[in-house]
Amino acid sequence: MKIKSPLDIRIFAVAGLLLAGFGLSYVLPATENATVVLSSYPAQSCPSVSAAGATTAFLPSSQLRIRSIDGKSINFSRTRLSAISLGSSALLVDSNPGNSLTYSQLASSGIALVPCSAGKPDQWFIGGSGGVTSKGVLNLVNSGLSGSIVDIFAYTSKSALPLRSVTVKANSSANISLDALAPGDDSIALHVVTRTGRVSVFLLDVRSKGLRNLGMDYVKPIDVPNTRLFISGLYPHTSDKSNVTHSLRLLNPGTLDATVKVHIVSNDGSFIPVGFDELLIKPGLAMTFPLSNLTTNSAFGISIESDRPILAGALTTSGSGDFGWAAPSSALDNVTMNFGGNTPFLTFIGNAISVRITGRYVTGKRFAETVSGADIAFWAPKSGVQNINVRASGSGIYAGALLKSGGLSYLPIANGATIENTALPFNDVHTLTH
Repeated sequence: MKIKSPLDIRIFAVAGLLLAGFGLSYVLPATENATVVLSSYPAQSCPSVSAAGATTAFLPSSQLRIRSIDGKSINFSRTRLSAISLGSSALLVDSNPGNSLTYSQLASSGIALVPCSAGKPDQWFIGGSGGVTSKGVLNLVNSGLSGSIVDIFAYTSKSALPLRSVTVKANSSANISLDALAPGDDSIALHVVTRTGRVSVFLLDVRSKGLRNLGMDYVKPIDVPNTRLFISGLYPHTSDKSNVTHSLRLLNPGTLDATVKVHIVSNDGSFIPVGFDELLIKPGLAMTFPLSNLTTNSAFGISIESDRPILAGALTTSGSGDFGWAAPSSALDNVTMNFGGNTPFLTFIGNAISVRITGRYVTGKRFAETVSGADIAFWAPKSGVQNINVRASGSGIYAGALLKSGGLSYLPIANGATIENTALPFNDVHTLTH
């Protein structure tokens, strides 16, 4: 009988251990460390449009990094300011969980407020005008370092218009006149799809007649059509002597008719305006409906139900010449933003409202309040505020802010920055055996 050498025994032992290890790698469950996930908030672009007059970006912190989107700058610098005056270039605000806001003002002709945006590949804008008074623009901000292609689908009160594609150079902005996208029509809606790159899209509605400015506001974006929409915080028409008027613009992006019901939610109760119990919305048309004779004693919200996914926007016009566009918002969760010393009026709608509001006045004094109610509730600061945090204690609460000092502007209170997760490869024994 031949006796194996110690070397042969060691070779067989090592081979056996390797085979056992490979077998166990298939039998045993994968460990939680098989994937490494990095989480971060995306940077946000803040628009600067010359037609908007003096423009300021309000940041949620004074310790953030920023850079200009000007075709030249690619390096961030740290700022010690929470309010940044913008020139001709848009601004990129580095990763943070808060909402940055852009506030614009034209002397004696109104204000415009919009959240800065991280850029989404697919957005809708239900508002604006391509009529003879229109001076509005669609602002495309490409914060990336390569060119982007953007497709624009325009809808009017008469038809859907042919696709228009636009190329936006790296690290730059491009403006397109609304009257060039939908010439001659006062009732328009836009669907903007980014095919390549990350582009933040803003629609600024500006109107004038001769040398007289008629006001301005940003049309706030909507992500997807839905069968239930909620718009909060509209300025009230309180009496027959009021010079405030409202209208509702609806777009049915599908191929079949949609039947829509509209409820008004206010301190006066919930009711359906005359003629809004069964609106028929034709596909592919931006249809505008005046909310005539709508009188409420307080700010109010709009709840919209449809048998098919639709989109909506609400326009408020005041006798002073300014106007504001409101859009549906997503359900409130936890939002932080800087109002730059303004005094917003917040409206909440929902079945059971419970909201915690904390923050700091411009004087430096801090505040903390709880707002609760059924169907509708309100909150306003005692004086101008800097940062505020709005946190919902329940679900199904929708919120909007109204600014009416120096003009009129609306702002949906919703998260502007969502965590992005990136999975990094992690080599384990499975990788070696496949």
